[in-house]
Amino acid sequence: MRLTRSLALATYALLLATLSCGGGSQPADGPTGGGGSAGSSTTSTGTGGTVSTGGAGGTSSCDGTPGGAVALPGASNVRHTGGLPTTDGSCLRDNVIIRSGHLAALETAGCAQLEALNITTVIDMRALAGSTGAGTNPDASCVTSGTNYYNADVVKLLPPTPDSYLQTLAATETKLAAIYGHLSQDGGLPAIIHCVIGRDRASLMTALVLLTLGVPAADVVSDFVNNQETTVEAAWLQAVIDQIDSEGGIDAYLQQHGVTAAQIAKLKELALE
Repeated sequence: MRLTRSLALATYALLLATLSCGGGSQPADGPTGGGGSAGSSTTSTGTGGTVSTGGAGGTSSCDGTPGGAVALPGASNVRHTGGLPTTDGSCLRDNVIIRSGHLAALETAGCAQLEALNITTVIDMRALAGSTGAGTNPDASCVTSGTNYYNADVVKLLPPTPDSYLQTLAATETKLAAIYGHLSQDGGLPAIIHCVIGRDRASLMTALVLLTLGVPAADVVSDFVNNQETTVEAAWLQAVIDQIDSEGGIDAYLQQHGVTAAQIAKLKELALE
């Protein structure tokens, strides 16, 4: 099984590295239209994985087909990242790290499913201000009152490009210690990380978490490109990964911004099997 998985992941990474197409028009994260970045990069609207309806924090096979949709009525682009392998041979458990669009429209069914998924932490990456912000369009009360909710208050930058992703990374740095503090506390997982449509700020923050857990960068980019209901380009996130690498790698980068080694170790304990 492990040999089959390794071959599958190697083949997938090779395909990701060799496939490319030009950027085109991208969906907006709110009312402002988004455009693709210049140059060649992989562009995809992913629908990979299977729909998950519960089983919070369950086991995962790490069989080379990680992630997939999560049923959560009232929310869009809800995707879990379970099944991703790590460099030390561990595996990310299903439904412990979920990213999505906003949770403002959750009603009775959505709130019941939130409970069924055993979501204990919600990281809202939206800015507080603005027409789609957390102040104007707050998450449902079952989220803000029923979970360990944290609003990171990160401004939306459009169109999505490698440069706008780097600017978003810089804007997130002052919030990293608080975000990791929430995620790594006892009972901090399962968690949802979300923004407006679950594409840019939520995907960037989720990618940082995956890198922290030891998921190889190629698999993090693959998840970003393919485990989506929106169209993205690999180059957007790759710019972030390259920047982190230039600062000594994910652990050194996080510790420069107030995340402790103990928090990193605890997050791995909670998320991996």
